Amino acid sequence: MARIALVCEPPDGGAAEHVAQLARGLGAHGHEAVVFGPEAFAPALEGVVRLPFRRDYAHPREDARAFATLLRKLRAFELVHAHSAKAGVLGRLAGWSVRRPVVYTPHGFPFVGEMREARRVFSHVVERLLAPPTAAIIGVCAFERDLARANQLHPRMLAVVHNGSPPCGEVAAHARSSRLVVGTVSALRRGKGVDVLLDAVPAILAAVPEAEIVIAGDGPQGDELRAHPSAGRVRWEPYRPPAANHLRELDVYVLASSWEAFPIGPLEALACGVPQVVTAVGGTREAVVPETGLLIPPRDPQALAHAAVELLRDPQRREAMRSASRERHAAQFTVDRMVAGTAAVYDAVLSNTRRGRR
Repeated sequence: MARIALVCEPPDGGAAEHVAQLARGLGAHGHEAVVFGPEAFAPALEGVVRLPFRRDYAHPREDARAFATLLRKLRAFELVHAHSAKAGVLGRLAGWSVRRPVVYTPHGFPFVGEMREARRVFSHVVERLLAPPTAAIIGVCAFERDLARANQLHPRMLAVVHNGSPPCGEVAAHARSSRLVVGTVSALRRGKGVDVLLDAVPAILAAVPEAEIVIAGDGPQGDELRAHPSAGRVRWEPYRPPAANHLRELDVYVLASSWEAFPIGPLEALACGVPQVVTAVGGTREAVVPETGLLIPPRDPQALAHAAVELLRDPQRREAMRSASRERHAAQFTVDRMVAGTAAVYDAVLSNTRRGRR
C-alpha cells in the first residue's frame, strides 16, 4: 500500500469534489490518501492536514507556512498529487524537495480564460518550468492533454483520466413542476455564463410561455446577476448538495461557460438523465454528444435560447436523451472509473520510481 498526499487549493467547484472522491475511493485500490488543504475541506473529510494558503500570490507568509508544513509532512508519503495551479506550485516544489514523485492535475490550466495578459504570461512560464520534472500530468479530458502538448508542457508522463460523478441516486422527493423547467446548477462567478442564460430568458419564455427558468447556486457574482433585467423572471435557489436535488426537476440543463476544462456539471446532468445545452468549450465535447444534448457557441444567448426551445418543444427527443444520458454516464463517467484510472497512473509512476532507484 502506498500513502498518497493530495495537495489542493481552497474548494472551488469540481476540483474540490474530485479530490474528495479520490480521498474516499483510493483505499479500494490499495492506497491510503490524506488531503492537504484549506480548512474548508475539514467538515467533509476526515484527517485533513490544514494548509493556510490562498489561490493568489499576494500572501507570501501564508504560502511560506503552507510550504513549511508540506516539507515536514511529505516525507511520510510515497507520492504527492497536486491539484490546481497554486497547489500545483507548492505541492510540486515541496514534493521534489523531499525527493518524492509528484503527479499534477491542473483542472484547467491557469493561462486559459479571461485575465490580464501579464498574468497569462506569468502562469504559462510557471507551468513550462515545472512540467519537465513532474512525474505525470493528468488531464481531466483529452482537451487538457492536447492543450499541454500545444503549450510545450512535457512531463515524464501525460495521461487522461476523465472526471466522474456519482449516480443520481435517491434524493428527497420534490414536487415535480407541471411546467417545463430549464435551469442550471452553477457557481455564480464570471466565466460560468449565468449572465448569458439570463440574456436568453426573454426569448425562451416568448417561445415557450409555460416554461420556468431556475438558477441554483451561490458565488461572488450573485448580487450582480440578481440585478440583471431578467432576474425577476427566474426562480433563484441556493445550492443544496448533492446537485441531484436540483437536477431532477429539470427538463433541460444549461451550462453556458466561456471556458472550462472538463466540468462536472454536465456529468451530473447525464447521471440524472437531463438533456443538456452546453457551450462547446474545453472538453465539454467529450461529455455531451448529439444523443444526450446540444452544443452551442459561447457568449451567444440567441443560440442558447434556440437550443433550449428546440428541446422543450420535442418531448419524445427529450425522453430519448434521458435514457441515452444515463447510459453514457454509467459507461464512461462514474466516480469508480475516475478513481481506478488515477490509481493506475499512481501505480505506473511508483513502478517507474522504483526502477529508477535500482
